[in-house]
Amino acid sequence: MRKTSACAFALAAALMASTGIAPTSVAAETVGPVTDDIGVVEVPKGQPILIGGYSSQSGGDTNQGIDELRGAEVAIGDLDGKVLGFDVKLVGEDAQCTAEGGQTAATKLAGNKQIVAVLGPSCSSGARVGAPILWNVGIPSVAFGATSPSLTAADRPDGFKGFLRVIPNDLKAGEFAAAYLYDQVGLKTAATIHDGSPYTEQLVRAFEKNFKEKGGTITASEAISPTDTDMRPVLTRIAQGKPQVIFTPVFVASVGFILRQKGEVPELKDTQILGGEGTFSANTIEAAGPSVIGYRITGPSTDLFSKQFPAFVEKFKEEYGEAPIGGFSAYGYDSALLTMKAIEKVGKTDADGNLYIGRKALFDAMMATKDLPALTGTLNCDANGDCGASAYAIWEFVNDDPSTFEPGVNPKRIYP
Repeated sequence: MRKTSACAFALAAALMASTGIAPTSVAAETVGPVTDDIGVVEVPKGQPILIGGYSSQSGGDTNQGIDELRGAEVAIGDLDGKVLGFDVKLVGEDAQCTAEGGQTAATKLAGNKQIVAVLGPSCSSGARVGAPILWNVGIPSVAFGATSPSLTAADRPDGFKGFLRVIPNDLKAGEFAAAYLYDQVGLKTAATIHDGSPYTEQLVRAFEKNFKEKGGTITASEAISPTDTDMRPVLTRIAQGKPQVIFTPVFVASVGFILRQKGEVPELKDTQILGGEGTFSANTIEAAGPSVIGYRITGPSTDLFSKQFPAFVEKFKEEYGEAPIGGFSAYGYDSALLTMKAIEKVGKTDADGNLYIGRKALFDAMMATKDLPALTGTLNCDANGDCGASAYAIWEFVNDDPSTFEPGVNPKRIYP
């Protein structure tokens, strides 16, 4: 996922233009027993291996971002907190689910020369700006929440060549949503709403493409701003086409206004609304009130994750005193697992017990991940950095009391 702004696109474009497939701010070097094309990180004996993390730790998507980093912490603990005998320390920064937040967090992490890799971010807007900043200094990133198709497109700018992700590409999410509505529910007409962010717009486009290919009709394709509060003009325009469903993977605040104000447009009385994983949160219940009942979303299907997921949930609850929300924490876990397994393959020690990690060697090992048993399924990285196993479901909110939020209960899984 997720949000962005106009200035962010200009900022990202400038960064991407200056960033090549090989990082521009580093050079080949030999340190200890390791020679590497883009640099070597030396970890002195007794010091920890530093892995960065940037996620949404403030703002409307806070719950998701905190869960993702907590999942990574559980993964580190499952490996006894060590790789090759060295402690692993997670250095977290707040990316806020914005381009500006992603820039700030990535810049801080890129400035720490001991960080070998970065987990995150939560949102596509942060990745658009943050990933090139990190790769410019030879730091690969493994996203647990940034799903925008452009981030791993075959023709993506070179600044994104160091970007991987364990969460599935939105091309798959759009296909799943279209198949559910057209094939399972039998709906033939749909309208869409996005908020201009890479996540929402590209997911909407993927949905529209798949829905039309099945024979469906898109009656309207609307855009809003994340700061809009009056959705009635957009909803009124949409009502003219009489769609059976509105597909809108926007975020909590926007969905709250859409759900509440839909009732003020009589022509949309029977129109369903299908949202995205960004609203898989108790905050959605608070934002929409009674209008949340019947609201459906596409999101990770924890029921389709590996058999280890229930045990993970118990560890999570024991450590943090509450259950994880949805599958976000599992993607955080898998991002850390992939990274640590790659470090294990390439790290070398000298006679004094110091550890050396080649940056290019580490990136290559991450990209070479195949058949890795993970929490969300089996991870296999393709040539563009997509590593995630697809596991989607449709969830429906059935109660307007925020205290009842519990994945599987409210919202409950209704498909498959």
